[in-house]
Amino acid sequence: MKILIASDSFKETLSSKKVAKHIKIGFKKVFPEASYLCIPLADGGEGTVKALVAAKNGKIINVKVLNPLQKEINSFYGYIKKDKTAIIEMASASGLELLKEKEKNPMNTSTYGFGQLINHAIKKGAKKLILGIGGSATNDAGIGMLQALGVKFLDKNKKEIKWGAIHIPQIKYINTKKLNKKFKDIKIEVACDVKNTLCGPRGASFTFAKQKGANKKMIKTLDKYLYNFSIFCEKKNISKISNTKEIEGSGAAGGLGFALITFLNAELKSGFDIVANEVNLEKHIKEASLVITGEGKIDKQSIYGKTPIGVAKLAKKHNIKTIAIAGCLDNDYEIVLEHGVDAVFDITIKSASFNKLKKDTKKNLELCSYNIAKCLKMNIS
Repeated sequence: MKILIASDSFKETLSSKKVAKHIKIGFKKVFPEASYLCIPLADGGEGTVKALVAAKNGKIINVKVLNPLQKEINSFYGYIKKDKTAIIEMASASGLELLKEKEKNPMNTSTYGFGQLINHAIKKGAKKLILGIGGSATNDAGIGMLQALGVKFLDKNKKEIKWGAIHIPQIKYINTKKLNKKFKDIKIEVACDVKNTLCGPRGASFTFAKQKGANKKMIKTLDKYLYNFSIFCEKKNISKISNTKEIEGSGAAGGLGFALITFLNAELKSGFDIVANEVNLEKHIKEASLVITGEGKIDKQSIYGKTPIGVAKLAKKHNIKTIAIAGCLDNDYEIVLEHGVDAVFDITIKSASFNKLKKDTKKNLELCSYNIAKCLKMNIS
């Protein structure tokens, strides 16, 4: 029997690699002769760098960059030397969690630090970039990132504008010469499960700016800034594709999706699909007798691009049974049973504080896995 363990991380608790390790420990107590393959997974959000680095024997590269308010911080990205591939999470440089509550203001924040990470990866030798763009603190249409990459945004006096969305209206000239040369031979894949366009009621500002610190007046102003900027880019023929502001995902990360599509010709894909393709997941699933997946919490939101469902759908395609294990189960979790998962379990065996449950995660994960394996053993017998 060949058992494939392909789980996401348990957020704030265990990496996807460690989740797989402890599931395997529980199962081996019952099926010691089985063949096991552990593949760390993620859906393009937090944990994607560590998952792919673990799955492909890469390295974590530590870099000092500027945070959304231009303060120097320690950040990182993943690098797979044999593939010349860098995996970069925007949130590690320009994320909302990097700011205190009183610091949140999408008029002032910038994606410059994210651009610094990309620059470092290219100098390292990367020819392919996998970019995760969830969790931003910004609403600058990716202008800060582009500034870090060498694009010149100039005012009426042909001086470079400062960082932050508040300075977008000053843009009168754009120079992309350095950018075009730098990205000539580089492929970019963007992990993005957001469908929002750049502007309007479902756009970046109206949908996400409030959680980044914007009030109602600011949201309207930001939406206007992004719209006018997109029209300016169209007039300057920045992109070979027309009307990029209407492409699904262009509103992701405060318009960062728009910048990546318009200036870098990047392709926006499902985060899970990118990761699954990188680790040849479907090939491994086809060779398995049983698939075990999971994530920290499984609920009704899990069917929207989350790892367990992505795994289960691939397994269903090849008639392989899938068991999902979660740190906890929440509202309407059973809906996952309609999307390829054959059985779902949680490791929470008693009521306790999050800190206590977090402390006992390894033990509870092994015990839950052991019990699942015992049930399977009875069925096989």
